[in-house]
Amino acid sequence: MNETSFKLDVMPFIIATAGEFLALHYWLMFQDLDYLILANIILWAGFLTERIAVITWIQRVYRPKEGVASETTSVAKKAVRLVIVTLTEIVIWIVWLWLADEVDFWLAGAVLMVLMLAEHSMEMALLKKDDFWKYVGNVRTIFFTVMEVAGGMGWLYLVREGEPVWGAIVLILGLSIEHVLQGRQLRPEPSQRMAAAT
Repeated sequence: MNETSFKLDVMPFIIATAGEFLALHYWLMFQDLDYLILANIILWAGFLTERIAVITWIQRVYRPKEGVASETTSVAKKAVRLVIVTLTEIVIWIVWLWLADEVDFWLAGAVLMVLMLAEHSMEMALLKKDDFWKYVGNVRTIFFTVMEVAGGMGWLYLVREGEPVWGAIVLILGLSIEHVLQGRQLRPEPSQRMAAAT
């Protein structure tokens, strides 16, 4: 792999995965210690890091490959979308943790799957400038959502069983697989790349 492909294709996903992993890992740790403000600041910072890495990657790498020279969306509109998508995912994780700890672990997993699939479909539709419903039933979207949910469920289970290191490993594996698969799905279709090259 040459330096350019590492910088353009791999590095943004390392940043995105690290941002989300650190956000979730330290959010739960500080949440359990009752440092709720710090926990939520970390959650916001990590998820914003993830979103900014992905958006930068889309705009600098794949929009040009689609033949889009520059975005026409205003900075304010982009910022609003960024905050809405970030807030949505943060609320999903908070609701999931509350359900898992206070109601039922498996019900929490089912709710996480449904909400995360909706969030991923919304995110894919926004980034690909496509229809939300196209992604809700898409096998690849469902699969990378399952990877994130399985990583999250395994992580929480292991943390609650006193195995935080193994929990962290499961979480980072789930997030890494999710991001690789989602990144592949975000790439322009071959027809778009050929049209951009002509």
